[in-house]
Amino acid sequence: MQVRVLGAHNLETKETHHTCFLVDGVMAIDAGSLASTLGADEQHRISTVLLTHLHFDHVRDLPTLGLATIDEPTAVDVFAEQRTLDSIRAHLLDGDIYPDLTRGLNEGPPSLRFRTIAAGEPLRVLGYDIDPVRADHPVPTVGYIVSSGGTRVGFSGDTGGKLMSFFTHERAPQVLFVDVTFPDRLAERARRSKHLTPSTLERELTEALGAGVKLPRIVPVHRNLAAEAEILKELAAVESSLGIELEPGYEDMVVA
Repeated sequence: MQVRVLGAHNLETKETHHTCFLVDGVMAIDAGSLASTLGADEQHRISTVLLTHLHFDHVRDLPTLGLATIDEPTAVDVFAEQRTLDSIRAHLLDGDIYPDLTRGLNEGPPSLRFRTIAAGEPLRVLGYDIDPVRADHPVPTVGYIVSSGGTRVGFSGDTGGKLMSFFTHERAPQVLFVDVTFPDRLAERARRSKHLTPSTLERELTEALGAGVKLPRIVPVHRNLAAEAEILKELAAVESSLGIELEPGYEDMVVA
Protein backbone atom coordinates (compact mmCIF):
# COMPACT_ATOMS: atom_id res chain seq x y z
CA MET A 1 0.00 0.00 0.00
CA GLN A 2 1.33 3.42 -0.97
CA VAL A 3 0.09 6.66 0.58
CA ARG A 4 0.82 9.95 -1.11
CA VAL A 5 0.45 13.13 0.93
CA LEU A 6 -1.43 15.59 -1.27
CA GLY A 7 -1.65 18.24 1.42
CA ALA A 8 0.01 18.51 4.84
CA HIS A 9 -1.23 21.91 6.01
CA ASN A 10 -4.42 23.61 7.12
CA LEU A 11 -4.09 26.44 4.57
CA GLU A 12 -3.92 26.53 0.79
CA THR A 13 -1.10 28.43 -0.97
CA LYS A 14 1.04 27.89 -4.07
CA GLU A 15 3.27 25.53 -2.10
CA THR A 16 0.94 24.07 0.55
CA HIS A 17 -2.42 22.32 0.41
CA HIS A 18 -5.23 21.26 2.67
CA THR A 19 -4.55 17.98 4.46
CA CYS A 20 -5.47 15.18 2.06
CA PHE A 21 -4.09 11.74 1.18
CA LEU A 22 -4.21 9.38 -1.79
CA VAL A 23 -3.98 5.61 -1.28
CA ASP A 24 -2.63 3.62 -4.24
CA GLY A 25 -3.97 6.27 -6.59
CA VAL A 26 -7.57 5.06 -6.18
CA MET A 27 -8.81 6.02 -2.72
CA ALA A 28 -8.65 9.46 -1.11
CA ILE A 29 -8.75 10.33 2.57
CA ASP A 30 -10.54 13.69 2.62
CA ALA A 31 -11.11 15.91 -0.40
CA GLY A 32 -9.69 19.32 0.47
CA SER A 33 -7.03 19.30 -2.25
CA LEU A 34 -7.98 16.60 -4.76
CA ALA A 35 -8.39 19.06 -7.64
CA SER A 36 -5.58 21.45 -6.76
CA THR A 37 -2.91 18.72 -6.54
CA LEU A 38 -3.94 16.12 -9.13
CA GLY A 39 -4.01 16.07 -12.90
CA ALA A 40 -7.15 15.13 -14.80
CA ASP A 41 -6.03 11.55 -15.39
CA GLU A 42 -5.23 11.11 -11.69
CA GLN A 43 -8.65 12.43 -10.69
CA HIS A 44 -10.30 9.94 -13.02
CA ARG A 45 -8.55 7.06 -11.25
CA ILE A 46 -10.18 7.87 -7.91
CA SER A 47 -13.13 5.62 -7.20
CA THR A 48 -13.54 6.12 -3.43
CA VAL A 49 -13.29 9.04 -0.99
CA LEU A 50 -13.31 8.63 2.80
CA LEU A 51 -14.26 11.87 4.55
CA THR A 52 -13.27 12.51 8.16
CA HIS A 53 -15.70 15.39 8.81
CA LEU A 54 -17.61 18.28 7.28
CA HIS A 55 -15.19 21.21 7.62
CA PHE A 56 -14.45 23.07 4.39
CA ASP A 57 -10.73 22.29 4.19
CA HIS A 58 -11.56 18.57 4.18
CA VAL A 59 -14.41 18.56 1.63
CA ARG A 60 -13.70 21.55 -0.64
CA ASP A 61 -12.74 19.71 -3.84
CA LEU A 62 -15.44 17.05 -3.71
CA PRO A 63 -17.81 18.96 -6.06
CA THR A 64 -14.93 19.57 -8.50
CA LEU A 65 -14.03 15.87 -8.45
CA GLY A 66 -17.66 14.99 -9.12
CA LEU A 67 -17.83 17.26 -12.16
CA ALA A 68 -14.42 16.13 -13.44
CA THR A 69 -15.54 12.49 -13.38
CA ILE A 70 -19.08 13.03 -14.63
CA ASP A 71 -18.50 10.97 -17.79
CA GLU A 72 -17.04 7.98 -15.94
CA PRO A 73 -19.18 4.83 -16.19
CA THR A 74 -19.44 4.46 -12.40
CA ALA A 75 -19.91 7.04 -9.66
CA VAL A 76 -17.26 7.87 -7.07
CA ASP A 77 -18.25 6.35 -3.71
CA VAL A 78 -18.08 8.92 -0.88
CA PHE A 79 -18.04 7.40 2.61
CA ALA A 80 -18.73 9.59 5.66
CA GLU A 81 -20.94 9.95 8.69
CA GLN A 82 -24.50 11.02 7.97
CA ARG A 83 -24.13 14.57 9.30
CA THR A 84 -21.10 15.13 7.06
CA LEU A 85 -22.99 13.95 3.99
CA ASP A 86 -26.05 16.03 4.92
CA SER A 87 -23.90 19.15 5.34
CA ILE A 88 -22.21 18.68 1.95
CA ARG A 89 -25.56 18.28 0.24
CA ALA A 90 -27.03 21.29 2.03
CA HIS A 91 -24.10 23.70 1.59
CA LEU A 92 -21.98 22.60 -1.37
CA LEU A 93 -24.14 20.44 -3.64
CA ASP A 94 -27.21 22.57 -3.00
CA GLY A 95 -28.09 23.40 -6.60
CA ASP A 96 -26.95 27.03 -6.22
CA ILE A 97 -23.29 26.86 -5.28
CA TYR A 98 -22.90 23.60 -7.24
CA PRO A 99 -25.21 21.02 -8.81
CA ASP A 100 -26.21 18.05 -6.69
CA LEU A 101 -24.01 15.51 -8.41
CA THR A 102 -25.44 12.70 -6.29
CA ARG A 103 -28.59 13.10 -8.40
CA GLY A 104 -26.90 13.64 -11.76
CA LEU A 105 -26.61 16.62 -14.07
CA ASN A 106 -28.76 17.42 -17.12
CA GLU A 107 -30.62 14.12 -16.69
CA GLY A 108 -27.32 12.22 -16.61
CA PRO A 109 -26.40 9.60 -13.99
CA PRO A 110 -24.92 10.61 -10.62
CA SER A 111 -21.16 11.02 -10.48
CA LEU A 112 -21.01 10.90 -6.67
CA ARG A 113 -22.63 8.17 -4.56
CA PHE A 114 -22.96 8.90 -0.82
CA ARG A 115 -22.49 5.99 1.60
CA THR A 116 -23.03 6.35 5.34
CA ILE A 117 -20.53 4.95 7.81
CA ALA A 118 -20.36 4.91 11.61
CA ALA A 119 -17.43 5.03 14.02
CA GLY A 120 -16.50 1.56 15.23
CA GLU A 121 -18.19 -0.23 12.33
CA PRO A 122 -15.57 -1.68 9.94
CA LEU A 123 -16.13 -1.89 6.21
CA ARG A 124 -14.34 -3.35 3.23
CA VAL A 125 -13.78 -1.17 0.19
CA LEU A 126 -11.74 -1.94 -2.95
CA GLY A 127 -10.09 -4.83 -1.11
CA TYR A 128 -9.02 -2.62 1.83
CA ASP A 129 -10.21 -3.13 5.41
CA ILE A 130 -11.38 0.24 6.71
CA ASP A 131 -11.86 0.99 10.41
CA PRO A 132 -13.50 4.34 11.23
CA VAL A 133 -12.21 5.53 14.63
CA ARG A 134 -13.94 8.27 16.62
CA ALA A 135 -11.90 11.50 16.82
CA ASP A 136 -12.19 14.41 19.26
CA HIS A 137 -13.34 17.50 17.34
CA PRO A 138 -16.19 20.06 17.61
CA VAL A 139 -18.21 18.36 14.84
CA PRO A 140 -18.72 14.61 14.35
CA THR A 141 -15.35 13.34 13.14
CA VAL A 142 -13.74 10.00 12.45
CA GLY A 143 -10.21 9.01 11.65
CA TYR A 144 -9.48 5.88 9.64
CA ILE A 145 -7.22 2.85 9.78
CA VAL A 146 -6.72 1.43 6.30
CA SER A 147 -5.33 -2.11 6.10
CA SER A 148 -4.15 -4.15 3.14
CA GLY A 149 -1.74 -7.07 2.78
CA GLY A 150 -0.32 -6.72 6.28
CA THR A 151 0.18 -2.94 5.98
CA ARG A 152 -1.89 -0.69 8.24
CA VAL A 153 -1.94 3.11 7.97
CA GLY A 154 -3.92 5.43 10.21
CA PHE A 155 -5.25 8.95 9.68
CA SER A 156 -6.30 10.75 12.85
CA GLY A 157 -8.48 13.35 11.15
CA ASP A 158 -8.71 16.65 13.03
CA THR A 159 -8.53 15.81 16.72
CA GLY A 160 -7.67 17.25 20.08
CA GLY A 161 -6.46 13.92 21.43
CA LYS A 162 -7.69 10.41 22.24
CA LEU A 163 -5.00 8.82 20.08
CA MET A 164 -5.02 5.75 22.33
CA SER A 165 -8.00 4.55 20.29
CA PHE A 166 -5.60 4.13 17.38
CA PHE A 167 -2.67 2.77 19.39
CA THR A 168 -4.73 0.00 21.04
CA HIS A 169 -6.96 -0.88 18.10
CA GLU A 170 -7.00 -4.54 17.07
CA ARG A 171 -5.62 -3.37 13.73
CA ALA A 172 -3.30 -0.76 15.22
CA PRO A 173 -1.59 1.24 12.46
CA GLN A 174 2.10 0.95 11.72
CA VAL A 175 2.05 4.57 10.50
CA LEU A 176 -0.25 7.27 11.88
CA PHE A 177 -0.76 10.68 10.26
CA VAL A 178 -1.63 12.99 13.16
CA ASP A 179 -3.16 16.47 13.32
CA VAL A 180 -0.70 18.90 14.96
CA THR A 181 -2.15 22.27 13.98
CA PHE A 182 -0.86 24.85 16.46
CA PRO A 183 2.35 25.67 18.35
CA ASP A 184 2.34 25.50 22.13
CA ARG A 185 1.88 29.27 22.55
CA LEU A 186 -1.56 28.85 20.96
CA ALA A 187 -2.53 26.03 23.31
CA GLU A 188 -5.79 27.70 24.32
CA ARG A 189 -6.84 28.15 20.70
CA ALA A 190 -5.98 24.50 20.09
CA ARG A 191 -7.98 23.42 23.14
CA ARG A 192 -11.06 25.37 22.05
CA SER A 193 -10.93 24.14 18.45
CA LYS A 194 -9.80 20.63 19.45
CA HIS A 195 -6.50 20.34 17.63
CA LEU A 196 -3.17 19.09 18.93
CA THR A 197 -0.02 21.05 19.70
CA PRO A 198 3.43 19.46 20.10
CA SER A 199 2.99 19.43 23.89
CA THR A 200 -0.44 17.80 23.82
CA LEU A 201 0.89 15.27 21.32
CA GLU A 202 3.74 14.59 23.74
CA ARG A 203 1.24 13.93 26.55
CA GLU A 204 -0.66 11.49 24.35
CA LEU A 205 2.53 9.64 23.39
CA THR A 206 3.85 9.61 26.96
CA GLU A 207 0.58 8.07 28.15
CA ALA A 208 0.82 5.37 25.51
CA LEU A 209 4.46 4.59 26.31
CA GLY A 210 3.61 4.44 30.01
CA ALA A 211 0.93 1.87 29.24
CA GLY A 212 3.45 -0.26 27.36
CA VAL A 213 1.93 0.47 23.97
CA LYS A 214 4.15 0.15 20.92
CA LEU A 215 3.95 3.43 19.05
CA PRO A 216 3.50 3.58 15.29
CA ARG A 217 5.56 5.84 13.10
CA ILE A 218 4.06 9.28 13.77
CA VAL A 219 3.73 11.75 10.87
CA PRO A 220 2.43 15.18 11.99
CA VAL A 221 0.27 17.01 9.43
CA HIS A 222 -2.41 19.76 9.25
CA ARG A 223 0.20 22.26 10.42
CA ASN A 224 -0.63 25.94 10.61
CA LEU A 225 1.47 27.58 7.90
CA ALA A 226 2.04 30.85 9.78
CA ALA A 227 3.47 28.97 12.76
CA GLU A 228 5.24 26.19 10.88
CA ALA A 229 8.76 27.01 12.10
CA GLU A 230 7.59 27.02 15.73
CA ILE A 231 5.71 23.77 15.35
CA LEU A 232 8.66 22.00 13.73
CA LYS A 233 11.04 23.23 16.43
CA GLU A 234 8.71 22.05 19.18
CA LEU A 235 8.17 18.68 17.49
CA ALA A 236 11.95 18.22 17.37
CA ALA A 237 12.07 18.84 21.13
CA VAL A 238 9.36 16.21 21.70
CA GLU A 239 11.26 13.79 19.49
CA SER A 240 14.42 14.30 21.56
CA SER A 241 12.59 14.14 24.90
CA LEU A 242 10.82 10.85 24.17
CA GLY A 243 13.55 9.28 22.08
CA ILE A 244 11.21 8.59 19.19
CA GLU A 245 11.01 9.63 15.55
CA LEU A 246 8.53 12.30 14.52
CA GLU A 247 8.73 12.85 10.77
CA PRO A 248 6.58 15.80 9.67
CA GLY A 249 4.53 15.17 6.55
CA TYR A 250 4.99 17.33 3.47
CA GLU A 251 3.24 17.78 0.17
CA ASP A 252 4.10 14.94 -2.27
CA MET A 253 5.64 12.83 0.49
CA VAL A 254 5.12 9.11 -0.26
CA VAL A 255 4.80 6.49 2.48
CA ALA A 256 4.95 2.90 1.28
